[in-house]
Amino acid sequence: MAERFLRFSDDGQAVLFIPKAAGRQEQELTRADILAQLAELGAERFYLFEQAVDSALARVKTAQAAESADRSSGHSAPTSPKDAIIVAERRDAQLVVKTDPDGMRASLTVTAPYGGTHLSGPGLLDVLQSHHIVKGIRKSQLQHLLSQNLALNPGEKISLPVAFGKLPEHGKNTRFEPLVEDAGSRVLRPQQTDDGKVDMRDLGELVTVKSGQPLMRRYPATEGTPGYTVHGKVLPAKPGKSEEFEAGEGTLISQADPDILLANKAGIPVRQKRGMQIDDALTLAGVNVATGHISFDGSVIISGDVIPGMKVTASGNIVVGGFVELAELTAGGDVVIQKGIIGRKQEGMDYACRIIAGGSVTSKFAQFAGIETGMDMVCTLHVLHCRIRAAGEVVVMDQLKRHGTLSGGDVEAGYNVKVVNLGALAGVPTTVKAFTKSPTLLQHIQAVQREIDAELGQIDKIRQAQHKLLSIPQANRPPELVDKIRTISLQHQSLMTSLREQQQQLRDEYDEVRRLVAVKVLNRVYPGVKVQLERDVISVSNEHGPSKIHFDDQELVLQPL
Repeated sequence: MAERFLRFSDDGQAVLFIPKAAGRQEQELTRADILAQLAELGAERFYLFEQAVDSALARVKTAQAAESADRSSGHSAPTSPKDAIIVAERRDAQLVVKTDPDGMRASLTVTAPYGGTHLSGPGLLDVLQSHHIVKGIRKSQLQHLLSQNLALNPGEKISLPVAFGKLPEHGKNTRFEPLVEDAGSRVLRPQQTDDGKVDMRDLGELVTVKSGQPLMRRYPATEGTPGYTVHGKVLPAKPGKSEEFEAGEGTLISQADPDILLANKAGIPVRQKRGMQIDDALTLAGVNVATGHISFDGSVIISGDVIPGMKVTASGNIVVGGFVELAELTAGGDVVIQKGIIGRKQEGMDYACRIIAGGSVTSKFAQFAGIETGMDMVCTLHVLHCRIRAAGEVVVMDQLKRHGTLSGGDVEAGYNVKVVNLGALAGVPTTVKAFTKSPTLLQHIQAVQREIDAELGQIDKIRQAQHKLLSIPQANRPPELVDKIRTISLQHQSLMTSLREQQQQLRDEYDEVRRLVAVKVLNRVYPGVKVQLERDVISVSNEHGPSKIHFDDQELVLQPL
């Protein structure tokens, strides 16, 4: 039986190669012999030092020659532990912890053991704790890691994220929900007849309210929920912006529920940004030469048409059941036109058909018209060759999102533009500017910066006064002057902190709006279209399918929707 040339170290953690014992083998020793004897020892899963094995095999011939010389001389050299070569060792499972720079995720990389001990649940937790990972640990991921580790071959690795931070959920701003409809929603959602068909000629009954009727509900701002990193650092949430009701004429806030706005008289509800007002209403069959121009302090309801050359002015809403053709409408609230706005192509002159609204303008279509809105511009069929200046959004599509073409003219929207088709096959020049509110938002940030600069000047003067005070021996410093300067310093520091927080909030709001604002086209973008967001412009020379034009990081891009 061949002599054993491998043995365990005294502590059982390594396998030693004995060159002299190997030299007494009857046949030439090979790598396979070493592996076979490792298996006999039960150390086949130990970590193998490849270079040590090569070195051991290279020394075998030397050991054999020495053994032969010893035998011829009648002596037998003892095997010295110093001659042994470590060729394999037992290694326990290894763990490497990696944490993302932002502290929002931690991962474990496990190297399976070489004949050593496998991972244990408590061991995993101890390693995480030693790396100060204390929040967001997923037990299911740890259990999966433990089970996967058992199936690995020695030295194989597996990596899994095991701890996750949580981003803060910022508070929601105050939200106002109308509890009564307005005429604009009737145009976008015509009444349904008994046979299920839609009748575009029917707006339904005129929306009126009674005294004491709820008009609007306020949902207060929320504080938000803080987040955390895997190291337990708290990520504070920003509270939502709190706003109060604007109780317009004819309304009041309920005493029983301060989040409900009530009507204080009967009339026509006119929606405002943070409230409503109740208008008296003037009802007309039409506006023509017989009625003359109309100017009314309240809302005007016109069941028929407004013919060319006529003017209608109202402090509230204007609702038209027919067409507005080559006429002028000016409303403090919304303008709702059921059938359409019709102008005429004119060279070198302003639009003869003009609509101006402090609120939104809603119509089935508009062509060759000048339209200005304090809020949104919405058409369900098309907008052709118009000049539109909307402080809010411009939307040209029906409820089913099948129809809605914006072609020709010059359109500006404070925020988004949403259409089904943009431009026309003939390559009609069409200019769209979105996010025109950008300069206003930036001006607010710059205004706060000017306040910060002024405050920095004041703080610098206070510091100069403090330095002068320090130059006076402490015993001679007037206590009242010391207290006064300290109080003023604290006031200015508090104001500076408030200004910087305000500026950061404005910057965050601007960045968020800029990230979300877009020109969305659900069907086709045609050549001849030019889209501008801030100073960046995209000119479309080829036809595109459903598209979204928006900022991707800092670049304006046209991408498939």
